[in-house]
Amino acid sequence: MNEQATPTAQPARRWTAEEMERIEALIAGIESKQVASVPLGPQEAACDAALQAMARAEADARDAFSAFYLGLGEAQGGDGHVYLPADVAARVNAWVESTRAWEAAVDAAFLALPAPPARPPAVPRRTGARLRATLPAAFRVPTAEPARDLLAALFAPRRWQANDAGTAIWAQLSDTRVQIELDDVAGFGPERAVQQIARHGASVAQTFLAMTGLWLEHNQDRPHETYLTAHASDLLRYQGRKETPRGGYHAEDALAKGRDVYLLSRISVPASEVATFEGGRRVVKTLSIGRLLSLESLHAEQTAEGGQVHSVVRFRYHPGKDVHDWICGDRTQYAALSGKLLTYHPVRQKFQILLGLCLAYHDRANRRNGLPARRIGLPALLKLAAIDIPTKRVAEFLVSIEDALNDLARDGVIAGARLEKPDGWADLLASRKTREVIARSVVSYPSLLAPKGEGGGTAAAAD
Repeated sequence: MNEQATPTAQPARRWTAEEMERIEALIAGIESKQVASVPLGPQEAACDAALQAMARAEADARDAFSAFYLGLGEAQGGDGHVYLPADVAARVNAWVESTRAWEAAVDAAFLALPAPPARPPAVPRRTGARLRATLPAAFRVPTAEPARDLLAALFAPRRWQANDAGTAIWAQLSDTRVQIELDDVAGFGPERAVQQIARHGASVAQTFLAMTGLWLEHNQDRPHETYLTAHASDLLRYQGRKETPRGGYHAEDALAKGRDVYLLSRISVPASEVATFEGGRRVVKTLSIGRLLSLESLHAEQTAEGGQVHSVVRFRYHPGKDVHDWICGDRTQYAALSGKLLTYHPVRQKFQILLGLCLAYHDRANRRNGLPARRIGLPALLKLAAIDIPTKRVAEFLVSIEDALNDLARDGVIAGARLEKPDGWADLLASRKTREVIARSVVSYPSLLAPKGEGGGTAAAAD
C-alpha cells in the first residue's frame, strides 16, 4: 500500500429530468411484469440484476465502514493516518463498480424505450473511461480531524441540516463542515410526500387514503409500528367498489392496487427547515427522512379456473410516523375518510381527488394558526397536486378546476371550497389572459378544524 493508492476523483453521474422519467418508466415496467409473473426481456433482466446488486453492495459498504469507524482508536505511528482495511476498501470499490454497472445497464435499456422529443444536443459528459481513471486498491484515511469527521458525517444522516438560503444541506462535526449544493431544497418538507402521491395519479391517492383508513379501523389506539395484513380486495371493498356477479374483483383491478401499494411504499417523507431566529436565538431544524408507509411484504399470485383469471394480492404494512401524525390528530375529523372522495372516478374526476387530498393536507398543516378560514393561491395548490397547466385550451382547464372545487364543496368533502378570481377577471379572459387569472386566483374554504369537544366537523377528508 502506498501513496499512489489515493482514489482519483470521479465525476458524479447526473440524470436529466427526462432521463429520470424514462428510468422510472423502465423500473415500473419491470415491477409490473414481476408482479404479474411475466418473464423479463434481456435488457430488463440486466437492469433488475444491476439494481439489486447495487443495493446489496451499498449496504455491504456502509456496514463495513461503520464497523471499521466504530473500532477506530487513536492514530498509531507518527503521521496521523491509517489505511482502510483491505476488505472494507474492496467493498467500497465493489459499491462504485456496481453503481457503474447499473448506469451502464440503464443506458443500454434506453435503446429499447421510445425516443424522447428532439432537444438541442447536450454537452458531452466527461466519464471515468475518458479520464482514464481506475479504482485504487486501498484508501488512505486520515485519522486526525477534520478528515475523520468528514467521513463520519457522510454516514450520519441525522446530522444534516438545510442552509439559510434553502439551497444546500450541510453537516458539521467539531470544526469540520460538509456542504452539498442541491438544485431545490426550499420547501423541502412533508408537502413533498403529498406531491409525490399526487404525481403518481388519482388512483394512487385513493389507495393511500384507503390504506390509512383501513389501518385506522383495525388499529385506532395502537402505535404506528403495528403491522396490518390486508388484501387488494380489502382496499377495493373499502372504497365501495362493486364486486363482479361471480364474486370478487377483476384480476386487473387487484393487480393495479398491488402496484399502487408498491409505489406508495417507495415514497419518502422528507422534513427540513432552514434556520430561524426565536427571541434573538438562532434555531436550526435537522434534516430527517421518513417513510410514507412501511411495507414488510407484497405477494401476488394468479390462477386460471374455468376460463377466468383470479388474482390475489396480499401485503403487510403500517403507516410511517409522519403519516400517523397527520391522520391521528387531536380531533376526530382528521381520522375520518370521505367516502365520496374514495368513490370518485380516478380518470373522469381526477381533479376532485387530487385537489381534495391536497386541500385536506393544507388544512392539517395550518391547524395551529386557529383562523376560521384557509386560503391558498391557485398556483401553489396546483403545484402541490402535481397538476400542470396545459399549453392549449387553458380557459377550459380553469373551468374544470373550478367545477372540481364546486363538486368538493357540494359533496361535503371540502365544505365551502370556492375559487376567488381577481378583479376584472372577465376582461382578462376576454383578452385571452387566462394564465394571469390563474396566477392571481385564490382557493378559500372554512377551516376543517372542529371546535374542541365536538366529535366531527365539516370535513370528511383525511390528510
